[in-house]
Amino acid sequence: MEWRDLSQQALEAQYNPRIAAPDFEQHFVAYRQRSEAARAALLGYYDIRYGDGPLQTYDAYPATQPGAPIFVIVHGGYWRGLDKSLHSFLAPAYHAAGCAVVNINYDLAPKVTLDTIVAQTQAALAHIAAHAARYNGDASRMVVFGHSAGAHLAAAAYALPWPAQLGPRPQAAGLALVSGIYDLEPVLHIGVNQEIGLDGATAQRNSLLHQAPRLPGCQTLIAVGGAEPQAWRDQSDDFHRACRDAGNQAHLMQIAGAHHFSVLYAVEDVKQPLGGAILALLKG
Repeated sequence: MEWRDLSQQALEAQYNPRIAAPDFEQHFVAYRQRSEAARAALLGYYDIRYGDGPLQTYDAYPATQPGAPIFVIVHGGYWRGLDKSLHSFLAPAYHAAGCAVVNINYDLAPKVTLDTIVAQTQAALAHIAAHAARYNGDASRMVVFGHSAGAHLAAAAYALPWPAQLGPRPQAAGLALVSGIYDLEPVLHIGVNQEIGLDGATAQRNSLLHQAPRLPGCQTLIAVGGAEPQAWRDQSDDFHRACRDAGNQAHLMQIAGAHHFSVLYAVEDVKQPLGGAILALLKG
């Protein structure tokens, strides 16, 4: 689909998930309820600070045995909303399977720029890797998962220049990118950008179709809901192609019947194909 040919109304429907899936609020309620139950059930460290920004914190659920893989969660929200506390429900199944789980926050647009948010994601990954033993984790077995804008951030952390002050970039064992947005130019033309504050230069600098991460030895799983708008599904198709062209081991999954918000239930359950594929990345 050529997004430039769409009417403004169609463009909004294709690129604003809250318009494409008008039942989004009921999913946020479900996320919140499940997440509260998860935090009550799991022993974790909360609001560990990895930087000076107000929201530069993460929650960590240590594995029961040392040397475990680390499942890192990067939440979505179009870089301008949501919170790690809404995504704790993704932790229990992976923790029960023997993983350490880390759920990160970052400062939100428009209070900070997207460049800053990418840099904060990189800082979080560096901090997690440096403190992996505290969570019984093995930094070389880290799989970074992101949903929606979080998928962009997870990929951008490895595609874009790494800040020298953070030391060496941690080697990811895998990226699990679900319902992501990778070409940011369309965002400039929809109403939600009034909340995000992207400009053309920032969108171009942070778009990933022509600068996909080059990660030899790292598996990249790209997934998207089959009930998402065509233009949004095209984003995953195009990024999968870009990753393959960059020499990555990339695999594309379409989750039948899932839309932008219900797809997270397929991540939550490791007995479903998507959750099982993510767990397989973690187990190596």
